[in-house]
Order: sequence, then C-alpha cells, then structure tokens
Amino acid sequence: MSIVRSIPGRIRFEAESGQAVLYYRDQLHVQLGDELGDAEYRYSERSGRGLMLFTPDRSLTDRVVRVLAKAMKTPVLPELPDCRNAALGDETACTLPAPGAGTYEPDELENPFWIVAKKVFNFYTTRLFMPMSLRPYWATISVAPLLFEGVRALFQRKLNVAVLDAAAIGSALAMRDFNTAGTIHLLLDVSETLEDWTREKSRKDLASLFGGDGKPVWVLRRGEEVQLSQDELSVGDLVVVRSGSRIPVDGVVADGTAMVNQSSMTGEPLSVKRGVGKEVYAGTVVEEGKIVILSEGVGDETRFAKIAHVIAESEKMKADIHGQAIKLADKIVPFSFILSGIIFAITRNWMQAAAVLMADYSCAIKLSTPLAVRSAMLESAHCGALIKGGKYIEQLSKVDAIVLDKTGTLTMASPEVIDVCPVNGYNREFVLRNAACMEEHFPHPVADAVVRLARQEGLIHEERHAEVDYILAHGISTTLDGKRMILGSRHFVHEDEGIDLSGLDEQIARCTKDGLSALYMAVGNELAGVIALEDPLRESAYRFIRRLENIGLERIIMLTGDSETTARNVANRLDIKEYYAQVLPDDKTTLVDTLRKEGYTVAMVGDGINDSAALSHANVGVSMKHGADIAQEACDLMLTSERLDSLLDAMTLSKMVMRRIRQNYKFIVISNTLFIGLGIFGFITPAMLAFLHNSGTVLTCAYSMRPMLPEQ
Repeated sequence: MSIVRSIPGRIRFEAESGQAVLYYRDQLHVQLGDELGDAEYRYSERSGRGLMLFTPDRSLTDRVVRVLAKAMKTPVLPELPDCRNAALGDETACTLPAPGAGTYEPDELENPFWIVAKKVFNFYTTRLFMPMSLRPYWATISVAPLLFEGVRALFQRKLNVAVLDAAAIGSALAMRDFNTAGTIHLLLDVSETLEDWTREKSRKDLASLFGGDGKPVWVLRRGEEVQLSQDELSVGDLVVVRSGSRIPVDGVVADGTAMVNQSSMTGEPLSVKRGVGKEVYAGTVVEEGKIVILSEGVGDETRFAKIAHVIAESEKMKADIHGQAIKLADKIVPFSFILSGIIFAITRNWMQAAAVLMADYSCAIKLSTPLAVRSAMLESAHCGALIKGGKYIEQLSKVDAIVLDKTGTLTMASPEVIDVCPVNGYNREFVLRNAACMEEHFPHPVADAVVRLARQEGLIHEERHAEVDYILAHGISTTLDGKRMILGSRHFVHEDEGIDLSGLDEQIARCTKDGLSALYMAVGNELAGVIALEDPLRESAYRFIRRLENIGLERIIMLTGDSETTARNVANRLDIKEYYAQVLPDDKTTLVDTLRKEGYTVAMVGDGINDSAALSHANVGVSMKHGADIAQEACDLMLTSERLDSLLDAMTLSKMVMRRIRQNYKFIVISNTLFIGLGIFGFITPAMLAFLHNSGTVLTCAYSMRPMLPEQ
C-alpha cells in the first residue's frame, strides 16, 4: 500500500478495502486528534484507492502523510478495553482498532445485453471481412460441435433437442445455405449463454443471501484483538462485530448490545435488539452498536450454511409435475421429425420442413421449472421457512389438513411453574427439590422450568438417587432410599405405573385449575405431589389459526400430551374445533396415517423427539426452529424463525410457484406451436423461428425468477 498523490487538504492512497480506509481513519484520529477537524473519507472499490479530504493546510498535510505511511507499513492493534465487565450498551467499551467487514456485495454479473451485443458484433464483423470463398468453411467449422453433439445423441439412441438442432443445421448445410446455418448457430449460442446467465444469477442470489463474505474477522485472543480469516474460526471464539458488519458465526452475545437486521433469516424487515445472552446468526447484519459473540457454529456448521446447502441440493428432489412435463416434452421430439418429413414430402421445400425442427418444448421446461422452484425456495427461506426440495413445494401447495402439536407450536415452549402441590404428607420442598434433581438430567422446556424455580428458591440438592431413566413420551424414573420415584404425566403415573389417585381428585383439580398442565411425582406406591405449569400461548397463535381457515384448510387439528382440561382450555381460547388430549407418539402417527387414507394431504407441525415419526409419515413434515435434532432431520420444511406466519408464507409461495409453473407450460406450448405453424406456412424462416423460440425460452426463465410475495 502507498500514497498515490498528496496536495494540501487532499490525499489519494491505495487501500485493500473500505475496511482498511476506516482503519487508517482511526489511526489518524488517534495520532492527530482534533487537528483533522471534519475530515472526509472515500473509497473506490473499482480502483482500489481511498481519498481523504480535510482542511487545506500544508503542515497538517505533511503530518497526515507521515501518520498514514506509518499506518500502512506497521499497523499496530491496540489492546481492547475490558468488555466482559463493561456496562450493557456502553459504546466506549470493546472499541476496535478497525471495524469489521462491511456488508457483503457480491461481484456483479456482466450485463446480459452486452454479452449478446458482443457475440452479435463479433459474428457479423467476422462474416463481413471474411472472403466469400472462405465463408462456407468458416460456417461449417463453427457449427461442427453442434453436429457432433447431435450425432453422438443418435449413437446413444436418444432423440432429443441436440438432434433437432443438428438436423436443422445439417439441412441448411445440405442445401448450401451457409448464412442460415451460421445464423442458427449464433442464435443457439446466444440462447445458451443467456440460459447460463440466468442460472448463474440464481446461484449469485443464493450466495448473496446466505454466503459469507470471506473477509477477515476480529477475534479476542488472550485479551487482544487479532484479525483472522473466517476459515480459522473455531467454536468458542469470541468474535467482535460492530456497525455495518455481517455476523460470521452462529452464537450467543457475550458482551455489548446492538440492533441486528435479521431479515435474511426471518423475513422481518425491522432490526431487533440483541444483548447479552441473546442468539445471533451468521449472515445477519449489525446495523448499530457493537457486540462480542461466543461462537457456537462456524463455517459449514452455521444455520445459514446448512440452509444454502439444502437449497443448492434441492434439484435432486424435483417436483412430480416437473418430471411429468419433461417426459411429455421429450416424447414430442420424434413427432417433430415425422412432421418435418411430412411437410417436406408435401411441399418439397426444405426451409418449411426445417422450420419444424427449430422449435421444441422440452428446452424451456427443463430450464424454467427448476429456476422457479429454486427461486421459491430462496424466497421462502428469506421469509423464515426452509423447504428441502421441489417435491415438498408441490405437496405443500396441496395441503388441506394440518396437525399441530400444541407445545412449542401454538405455545412459547417456555413453561413456568405456577404451583407445587404436595399430597399424602410430603412437603413442597421435597417435591420441588427431587423433581429438579431428576429433571436436570434430561433438559427440555418443562425440565428447565422446574430446575429454574428450584434454583431461584435456593434448593440445593445432593445426588442421592440412583441413575435416572428416560421413558419416551411418558416421564422419568429413579430410585431414592430404596423406593422407586417417578415423574411424568397422569397417564404414566396412574395408568402405566398403577399409582392410586383416588381421593386426590379435588386436590389435583384445585392445583391445576384454569387448564394448567400437570407433572405428577410418585414415591413408592403413592403420589407425592403435583407440579402445575403454564406454557403461554404465542401472541400470533389465534391469528395463525384464522389464517389457516381463510386459505381453505378443511381440517385443523391440535394434539397434546396434556390432560383433557388443558387441551380443552387451549382449544377454546384459539377456537379450534378438533383436538385430542393425552396423545402418545404412536397416536400421532396413527392419526396422520388415517387422514392420508381418507384422502387428505397432511402437514404435521411439531418440534419434539416424540413428533419425529409423525413428521416423517405426513405429506409435509414441519419442524419448529427450536425443534429437536431428530425432528429437524425428519422434517420436509423447517422454520428458521419463531414466526408462525413463516409457514403461511411458505404455503402461499408453494401455491403461487405451482401456478407459475403451469402458466409457463401453457406459454411454452402455445408460443412454440404458433412459431412452428408460422414456419410451416412459410411466414418466417428457420433462423427467425430459432430466434423467436430461444427468446421465448429466455423470457420464461427470467419470469420464473421474479419474486412472488410482495416486499415485507
């Protein structure tokens, strides 16, 4: 790096990036302080140079040049002030010697107009200055690759678009119409280039939304700020991010506070405040403030990297309608040859016969459909719903029945203990202390609530019990002082374990009034107590159910493992007409299978281990953001935000993209049939037909990539 030009009040210098310019700015203000006044800094990414404008004073300019030159040669990173002990939101703490990388802007693709213009200019310029005697050889050499491709397809016993193109060009060469052969080749080349451009545009859109910027990041190491490449990051690193920077890792805020734009993850347009203890995700942007992040996921293990991988691999799971359309389009190819032969037999005009060969249906279908599906997946992910393949988009568009697991879907999955009710001579402290002691071995929302209350009340426990066993969808058990101790649902305690609850109904009802959920503890052969919990409903749950009704779903079913009283209370509050209480994992799977046998297309929404079987049996399995790993693996659609509306956005998108695909099919069939008809009757030449056909293909692809939902 060096200074390019220096005059009083104006210095132009080389810089690697806008980040480097800001680093030099910080160094100058440290060394010169208020002498600089209101200096202005600019950076041109195109030229790789920075510009500094300040008070036109020669002496000041000389000092600036010296400081700037020193900063370019030996930039020293000062020690970072104590972040961990700083007050929340203290803007003077965690000051960086240089800011993090700015918001990533991917390299722009070349304008397609100039791509086409260069190809057309080169073609006609070459033909203009080429001697007439050499033009036939030049045309033949130019089209030879297309001819070889068609011949190779024939040897492989395939009748496809390559054979059609080769036949049309071969016909022109046979009739010694070298100009037409060359023009057809030009149009095919332009079309292929534009098709490649649209696919690359799709990949660029994906990279710009989910890919990392690859720029260095600042990490705290032994109390010092060091700059590392993103490849060197590891779990446990303390990554420092400030205004304008993209967050490079998944993690938890350890220090500081900031406004973070999470629109690329959740679809929410407004920034959210993120302070100590809050989760942040790679690919989101800090708009204001500074935070230190404890890394929990780096590189390919970040949520965004996994989303990008799923979308990139989505073409392996094509929609059924896509496969059916391609098969139909490919079957039409032989008939194109038959029709061409008939036209030639009747008219003896090779140009009319060749015109039939210049238009096909499969080319546009094969290109536009995956682009439409990928664009829909990208848009859905932007709204907070990751769809894992095209076939799931098709199924989602047909859903007419939805099964909702109550806990974690309609509720916040953050229950709170409302009351602890001891019975049969046991005291409250005994019940809460031992419940927490058992629950801490198997962390989940209910367990966290029990353990949290015990900790708040200072109930420190000793590990006096035996090993704790987890019984799927029922509860947990252990042995204490030679007695079997169990904790779980009423079904588990009363029906499975045979604990007598007679005579306790009034006490239990009083503890669990207003539809509270209940956790039962038994010691030996008697009930020791009941823990009443409440899991608050999501604020958006009622609106979510109404919107499901408005989009035409025939069955909306709520399932819960809670009691009939709790289930009825929630169903009444949300105005859900069909619900089932005390449901076990097998019951969920049976219900989904029954609905499918009745002819419904079923979406199952859940988040727990006990939901995974039902998720895999449904036409579309939906896992919540906080769902268990096995649920997220078994699902076909995963919500990446807490917005229930993300699922509705995905359902709306699925219907819209299927409608768009069908519109594309109609346009492709009608337009190409029209072009073939014009060619048969001699209204257009084979070259013009090729131009119209390929233009239609490019337009269809461009239309397939347009956003479907209105901007949020």
